[in-house]
Amino acid sequence: MSDIDLRALSRCYGRMFAGCALVVPGANRTYRLTADDAAYYLRLYRPTGRSAAEIAFEMCLLNEVRPKPGVDVARPIPTTDGTDCARVLFEGVDRVGSLFHALDGRPLADVPEDVALFGSALAQLHGALAGIEAGGARPLDPATLCAHPAASLVRIPGSEAVRHAVDRCRAEMLGDPATHDLPSGNCHGDARLANAVARDGAIGFFDFDDCGYGPYVLDLGTAAWHFLRGDPAKTAALVAALLAGYERVRPLSRAERRALPHFVKLAEIRALLFLAGFCILADGLWPRVLDQATTVLDRGVTL
Repeated sequence: MSDIDLRALSRCYGRMFAGCALVVPGANRTYRLTADDAAYYLRLYRPTGRSAAEIAFEMCLLNEVRPKPGVDVARPIPTTDGTDCARVLFEGVDRVGSLFHALDGRPLADVPEDVALFGSALAQLHGALAGIEAGGARPLDPATLCAHPAASLVRIPGSEAVRHAVDRCRAEMLGDPATHDLPSGNCHGDARLANAVARDGAIGFFDFDDCGYGPYVLDLGTAAWHFLRGDPAKTAALVAALLAGYERVRPLSRAERRALPHFVKLAEIRALLFLAGFCILADGLWPRVLDQATTVLDRGVTL
């Protein structure tokens, strides 16, 4: 039993959807759909916190990205009216939704070989997205991201320590000259192994919900942060593989290398503020989340 109207969706896209399964719950819901033995993914965007212009920018990027060997993206499918987005009723609320082609491939494993392949593909992706201009790009530069107040954390009991840690990391990041005037362009925004698949030595990227314009090292910092959050015994080797793979395509500047630890902590801050602003956690989970975030933000990051 689906919680969306498949008949209405079929009329909207001119396809007879026969199956529907929720694969990612939460603020942004993702469904896997089947029609005529083909697979698709439907993304229902969160009703608040993301403007129509930002969604339009995502669609523009994915429609205009230049094909490059070794890298692909999940492209949106237009409705029968020729628009990139549909209006989908969910729990009585009209949500914006987009349908995407499913990328063939296997999940990436957290082993150096896959991570190096991912790193090279990420650099290729940055090149493929370069120069695409459209209004509504979300700014991903440190000054803009750090300007957003952590007001959403104030309502959470016991958040004082992590709020102080966030403020300190912001000051350190903005005060470091290495974080200024970095090589920048269109970024994925949430670059991690879980948002990619591998096939025949190529990498396909999906889930561009956090895309925008900012320093390329933001994507590297996000990927490295996920490794930092994983098995400590693997972190150093995986980060080394990520950077080695990336630099096969685009060597990093000295400033980017120096700035990278700041962007690892920025990924922690962004994730924490997203949880506080758009997700509902049981009260018993917040102390653990806050403690983990404080630990990451307080310790030195060596890459």
